[in-house]
Amino acid sequence: MGLSLSKHSMERVIAKAKEHGVGICSIRNSNHFGIAGYYAEMAARQDMIGVAMTNTAALGVPTFAREAAFGTNPIAFAVPGLEGKMFSLDMATTTVTRGKIEVSAREGKTLSPGWAVGTDGLVAGDPVKLLEDMLFKRGGGLLPLGGEGESMSGYKGYGLAVMVDILTALTSGGVFGGAVMDSEITAARVCHFFMALRIDLFRDPGEFKQDISRMLDELTALKPAEGAERVYYAGLKEQEAEKRCETAGVPLTDEVWKTLKETAEGLSLPVPAPRL
Repeated sequence: MGLSLSKHSMERVIAKAKEHGVGICSIRNSNHFGIAGYYAEMAARQDMIGVAMTNTAALGVPTFAREAAFGTNPIAFAVPGLEGKMFSLDMATTTVTRGKIEVSAREGKTLSPGWAVGTDGLVAGDPVKLLEDMLFKRGGGLLPLGGEGESMSGYKGYGLAVMVDILTALTSGGVFGGAVMDSEITAARVCHFFMALRIDLFRDPGEFKQDISRMLDELTALKPAEGAERVYYAGLKEQEAEKRCETAGVPLTDEVWKTLKETAEGLSLPVPAPRL
């Protein structure tokens, strides 16, 4: 189970870092581990630099190709600031995740240009057809970060995705690229990579955190572009949303609530009353 295995592994990595300064591990034959940033933040909350990565089932199409050869392969990186501030980057190496395609399909929307390509390797607009083509391995898939071709530097996201495959799968002896897929009897057998690095190897942690906070304050103090309300840094929106949810509850779309309710009822679990 990716969730429990990954939490245990990051705890071991943090313990090794406390003793030796750095802890690193890679894992094979796992499954979905949830939010990559959660594990990087585990290290950051211990005054360390945290890194977490995972490969995923192949959904991403390399630059100039028409079939998938790597996953969304997210990278997470987190460092602490003062008073709970944290820079927490958690990003897919594809332009969007499969989830965005599924949301577009549910809402009957056309895909934005630069998100995905179809079986011909050209821009895809129909999310329903794209999901079906990806499911049955007909071709097409998500574009790497940057988008189509060379003009928007899609090859950079492509390179990052391959880097994640190397650090997660090739170091652990797991499967990579197009071989990462679900079967009738197994999950996708994905691979993970975790690292924790003690800040005091470089400098006083208190001074480092003070500088991180000053950097983040400088970023949010920048003048926003016309039409924009403010400037954010990686993780700030999520941190603010978490605080709101702690008091106001978690906002859900009607479709998500319906699915959760049906799942709970099917398992004979109590269904809490929604807060309207």
